[in-house]
Amino acid sequence: MEFQFSGFLYWIDANFATNGSAALDITVDLTLEHAFDVRINFDKRWLFGPVPGGDKQGYTSVKDGLVEGPLLNGRVVEYSGADWPNVRCDGVIELQAHYMLEAADGTPIYIRNLGYVHTQTGPVPGYFRCTPYFRAPEGPHDWLNHTVFVGVGQRKPGTDADQDHSLFRYYAVR
Repeated sequence: MEFQFSGFLYWIDANFATNGSAALDITVDLTLEHAFDVRINFDKRWLFGPVPGGDKQGYTSVKDGLVEGPLLNGRVVEYSGADWPNVRCDGVIELQAHYMLEAADGTPIYIRNLGYVHTQTGPVPGYFRCTPYFRAPEGPHDWLNHTVFVGVGQRKPGTDADQDHSLFRYYAVR
């Protein structure tokens, strides 16, 4: 069976379409390769609500930061974006961040980072995971445009000795 959607032609296996089952005829092995780490320093945090549905809406502006790792080095561009977290009634925070990176060679790179954060509740451990998506111009960093990444984060509230920031470690799915 085939159908047209936004100019692309898709095929659906007739067996899957009739009985709802499908099987891969190849073995899929996934590996994670440490790509780079990002430290994001924050300027201001806002939280308001409840909004319709009972959730709270947040805004956290990006101040600056650093990118370091085996596959990418550079910086977080100053005041280039923010995170607009949704704080759900169940305590889960839905991250939705947009900002700019600049590679060490000066290449601008856009990042959209989506994820979930929650604190430990009883026996359930805390959780801070994300899926970043990148847009880079053609050239040495365009591999970011066609690689799936997963990330783990850690929130670090500001202290007298250090400013409010988060740390992220990103892995390329191979």
